[in-house]
Amino acid sequence: MLKLLDRYILSRFLSILMGAMVAFVVIFLVVDVVENLDKFIDAQMPRQAVVNYYLYTIPWFISIALPMATLLATFFSMGLLNKRNEITAMKASGFSIRRIGTSLLLVGLLISVTSFFWDDLLVSEGMRRKSEIQSEYLARDYRRKHQVKKQNIFLQQSPTEHIAIDRFDYREQQAHGVYIQRYQSGRLVQRMDFGSLKWDEQAQQWQGLNYRIRRFSSLTDTMEVTAQGQDTLITLAIKPVDLMKMSVTPEEMRFSELQDFVAQLIRNGIDPTRWEVNMHFKVAFSMTSFIMVLFGLPLSIGRPRSSLAFGAGMSIFVIFGYYVAIKLGQSLGFKGVLDPLPSVWLPNIVFLVLGFILLKRQRS
Repeated sequence: MLKLLDRYILSRFLSILMGAMVAFVVIFLVVDVVENLDKFIDAQMPRQAVVNYYLYTIPWFISIALPMATLLATFFSMGLLNKRNEITAMKASGFSIRRIGTSLLLVGLLISVTSFFWDDLLVSEGMRRKSEIQSEYLARDYRRKHQVKKQNIFLQQSPTEHIAIDRFDYREQQAHGVYIQRYQSGRLVQRMDFGSLKWDEQAQQWQGLNYRIRRFSSLTDTMEVTAQGQDTLITLAIKPVDLMKMSVTPEEMRFSELQDFVAQLIRNGIDPTRWEVNMHFKVAFSMTSFIMVLFGLPLSIGRPRSSLAFGAGMSIFVIFGYYVAIKLGQSLGFKGVLDPLPSVWLPNIVFLVLGFILLKRQRS
């Protein structure tokens, strides 16, 4: 069982953490509503679609707010104890600074582990559902902003072959409503319609379901149905990995899905750098809460006369610096300046080292 000291510290930390989380999520929600309200009205989005849009977005808001709320909770909980000389009383009773902060560090580590699974299970699914709503109701703005398409995908496999896809499901690796047109001397000579194409990993071919193949005479402009049926195999130069690059963002994919996708890219001879950086980023970013606790402890304890305003200002400064560092690392990884793994973990290592140095320099 937790000792009385730990329960006392954690009760203050968790109460501030919950309050900060609610405040941040409400702020994010209000700002996003104000920013997008005119788009919802112009698109004539149904009320239920708007509600679902924000229900799927809230897990992401919580994920973004968690590191900031954790740092604020550390500053304010420990800062208040320090301001009331309770830290001095604890030290006089034989507790070192490291012992006082142990419970917060353990909780910070627990929050980091939990945040990884939160992002992996809820945020990725929420972002996928949110993007489906955006694609359906805000298609033009969504595609311009995100440069991905889940519906109405058009491809040119070769100068004489065009492919149109109504919808692609990356998790099932299945394309729905596929139309392949083949041209000769600028004239349509063949059209193949499929209810769906599902990738067969063993055969390395597409399995066409509910298909119909028609040929067009170049002389008489007549159409002839040459084949139709329920199931057939077809070879295309386009593979699922090509469609996934077009229709999915890393935020919508779970960590295991990103691992499999990176492996597919490598097998197909495609540069996986950008996707690999985002894969490692999912793990690296989950450690943010622990880093914020580690960084916030010495800064809040080391200034006995600091005001709450100082704590808030320092929290903003630290979290801003950290976000700049991880985004810089990501950019270096995307450009190939650093390998994917160190590009996202280097900022974490720097802040961890600084946090441990600051904590060690505090008088026990």
